Amino acid sequence: MTNKQIGKVLSQIGSLLILQGENTFKTRAYANAARRVETLSEPVEDMVHEDRLGKVPGLGASMVRHITELVRDGQSSYHQSLVNTVPAGFQEMLTISGLGAKKIRTIHDHLGIDTVGELEYACMENRLVKLNGFGAKTQERVLKGIDLIKRSRGFHRLDRALKEAKSLADDLLRHPDVWRVEIAGDVRRRMEVISEIDLVVSHPDRDRIRPILDRFGQVQAEDGQDLTVIGPTGLPVRVHCVPDETFAVTLYHWTGSDGHRTRIARHADDRGITITDRHVIHDRTVIPCPDESAIYDLLGLQFVPPELREGGEEVARAAENTLPKLPVRSDIQGVIHNHTSYSDGMHSLREMAEGARARGFGYIAVCDHSRTAAYAHGLSIERVLEQQEEIDALNAQFDDFRILKGIESDILPDGSLDYPDEVLASFDLVVASVHSMFNMSEADMTERMVKAIRNPHTTILGHPTGRLLLARDGYPVDVVRLIDEAVANDVAIEVNANPHRLDLDWRHLEYGMNRGARFSIGPDAHHVDELDYVDYGLYMVRKGGVTPDRLLNTLTAEELIRMKTGSLSTAAS
Repeated sequence: MTNKQIGKVLSQIGSLLILQGENTFKTRAYANAARRVETLSEPVEDMVHEDRLGKVPGLGASMVRHITELVRDGQSSYHQSLVNTVPAGFQEMLTISGLGAKKIRTIHDHLGIDTVGELEYACMENRLVKLNGFGAKTQERVLKGIDLIKRSRGFHRLDRALKEAKSLADDLLRHPDVWRVEIAGDVRRRMEVISEIDLVVSHPDRDRIRPILDRFGQVQAEDGQDLTVIGPTGLPVRVHCVPDETFAVTLYHWTGSDGHRTRIARHADDRGITITDRHVIHDRTVIPCPDESAIYDLLGLQFVPPELREGGEEVARAAENTLPKLPVRSDIQGVIHNHTSYSDGMHSLREMAEGARARGFGYIAVCDHSRTAAYAHGLSIERVLEQQEEIDALNAQFDDFRILKGIESDILPDGSLDYPDEVLASFDLVVASVHSMFNMSEADMTERMVKAIRNPHTTILGHPTGRLLLARDGYPVDVVRLIDEAVANDVAIEVNANPHRLDLDWRHLEYGMNRGARFSIGPDAHHVDELDYVDYGLYMVRKGGVTPDRLLNTLTAEELIRMKTGSLSTAAS
């Protein structure tokens, strides 16, 4: 486990103890330990393996035992016991932004509230306003948080759903009689949040593969040759068992979306063709379709990649053969926006560079946090210079790879960036991001970000709406104006590839493409393994119809540097 993950568990223990009514001394000990662990300059795992954790000031013997258990077992029995005993309603309230354990305890003690439903009703009756330490704004934030919980129930992030879908697909493929298995539905179309998984299996006898499903989870529904199993994360998985000769049409059908199928059906009707969930029929004859491309060929359409099948203009464009060429992994030359142990990353400059190089990238742009982000060990000007010297030394050792000097500069409340011009000018690229004061009005937040975009040192606007999927809505901002300003000022817009963010939302990318915007996939990696988040960014830009020539990541390191200095012509020209 990373230091951040360990700190999160310790912090959760402290919150659960507050909800139980434990004394302040005990709860504060866990909060302090969490901060201590997260600010250590080396991995806690190494300290545990070398039996050095007990020497860290502020960590007592019992805390060391808890942390050691987390490192060795991946979980804490004490944490699990608290999760099992603290009422579920209290724990759900903890997911409401701005409502910490102390306030939840106050609400319970004064209003007798144990569940989110009771809390919502109390807000509707303005009862929170009367509590000491609350007020109308707090009550409004609580209601917004409850609304987010209600909208998020039953949904999971794409990364979790994709991992679960691949796991079951791999198990099914090991069956000797199964020829093909494909992921369908929202996961195949790369929707950012998922409520259910669809798998298409070339095996018509569901009873023969049921033992695999029984090992995976609990089979809860049966419909014809389909089975629904509830997986380890609680996501329902619909398994469609079909003969191999109908596999492609079934895959097309269950990939969806409903809107895409409707438009395809209208197009097919004009040609006397009917498409069911199993067959393509013309003149009462079933037309063999060995793969999905045969379906689109039969209809005289350009093949529509699954990511684009959302019921927009994709069918009309396919009929005109004007669908965009979508980027693939081999188009990506470099990985932009990554953190190191200089700020809040887990690995050193060298480790992150070697991780990117091992993945076939030609460069890595390191963009640690700027000095205002004290919570993330943002870099002072002295530390910036120190890091840049180390980058120069490392670059001298590479002959086929380069580290770019970047920064993720906070956009301050007045719209200025976080260093003087002479420091900003020293970077190869600047990612400008909002990390504070999310509660501005839409007009004020938009003006704040527009000012940052107009700063001549800004290269990329980072995670433009600040959303955290299923956890926090984005702050109010006029995205259309941000895109227009970015185009006017030759600033790229980030598609933050962290699966918790996937921000900018793919739904805005088409407008950006039409306006001539450029985009940058940023994994926002804080760990070597998170460099692989580039794949999620690739899913999103493909879904938004972004072409390779509009992606900064397809530029070489030298081209990217020239772009910041204004000597590289825009991709849109």
